[in-house]
Amino acid sequence: MTDILIHKSSKYIDEDREYYCSDIRDKHGMIKPSENMISLSCDSDKFQSDISEAELCSIYYPFEKKSFNRIYLGISFPLFANNWGAAFLRYLLYLIKDDGAVILPVYAERQGVEKNYWSRSSLEVMFQSRQKWWGMSNIWAENDGVMSMRIGKKEPPLIDSTLNHLFDNEFQKANGSVGEDYLKTVMRHHNNATTSAIIEQIIINYHGRKKSVSLLNVLGDSLLPSEILMSDYVNVTEATQHFNQNSEANYKSGFLPESFTKNLGIIINDQIPHVSEKKYDIITMIDSLYDKSENEKLSIIADLKGSLNNNGIVVIRDSAFDKKEFCEKIKNNLNVNEFDQYSSIVAAKHIKDKKIAHYSDIIYDELNKENQSRHSVFNIIRF
Repeated sequence: MTDILIHKSSKYIDEDREYYCSDIRDKHGMIKPSENMISLSCDSDKFQSDISEAELCSIYYPFEKKSFNRIYLGISFPLFANNWGAAFLRYLLYLIKDDGAVILPVYAERQGVEKNYWSRSSLEVMFQSRQKWWGMSNIWAENDGVMSMRIGKKEPPLIDSTLNHLFDNEFQKANGSVGEDYLKTVMRHHNNATTSAIIEQIIINYHGRKKSVSLLNVLGDSLLPSEILMSDYVNVTEATQHFNQNSEANYKSGFLPESFTKNLGIIINDQIPHVSEKKYDIITMIDSLYDKSENEKLSIIADLKGSLNNNGIVVIRDSAFDKKEFCEKIKNNLNVNEFDQYSSIVAAKHIKDKKIAHYSDIIYDELNKENQSRHSVFNIIRF
């Protein structure tokens, strides 16, 4: 029987193992993995079925059904409480044997909401099912901060997510043979997990969960608007992807189930922002302006005001915001009413001198350093 542990990268292996193997957290040995547990990571470029302790391989290899006994998710793994995260957990249930389990960290309710991480209640709402004839729940609280999921009486429902496209299409096409293009595709989907979770949290904090919201994504990855449009946690009823002439020539509508395609619009235009009478509640620009000068970026951001509805927001990640001087120009020269910054690691707002809690000491330190430097964060502007 094989137990595996999934890490964000090799940097976190020791800490992830300690979380599940330490007697401090697991005094009764309820979740202790086997001694020959094998590590897998999200960013490994080694895709193979014959995994071993000698080599760090990728979790995104198309493994066969019921390949593993127990699957442990490391505290470093960026698993958010959204459709992408739920689709990934559902896939892990496919990989375990009938008597196996998926074991993962969960946060207290308030901390879970703060970072858009799973808590006990959010996990039970999505996955709870009575197990076999005696009616035992398939969701177990193992220890403080740890829960396990087993195969219940019925399979969890298919969750709408762009990740399904990876599982249902790219995995099948790979058929055990993977190359550089496959690695790029995998990392694109993996990175979208964090980006979409952060955008969802920003929408919740600025517009709420139920308000009907329209979104425009400018020149960034087209996975983002598709994922947000399918989210069960926000009410984005209309999304638009803006391409320029050099962008993806053939947009993959296969990311979306047919029921959602009518709500996704496509614009192909080299002008930023594009001239349109249509206005949006949120405009996202994720690493879209890398080839522009700082003055051009200021001009583009100023022009976005005309494309926003009342109380609309712009969300930008761009290297120019790494400079405090540029941020001051945004706040002072563009008549900005609100300017906030969110972490690129977890879906939480950075507040000066306030530390964001995390089970991982390494990530806790990374969050503190990010709060001090404010490099590569998500910047939210409301005019």
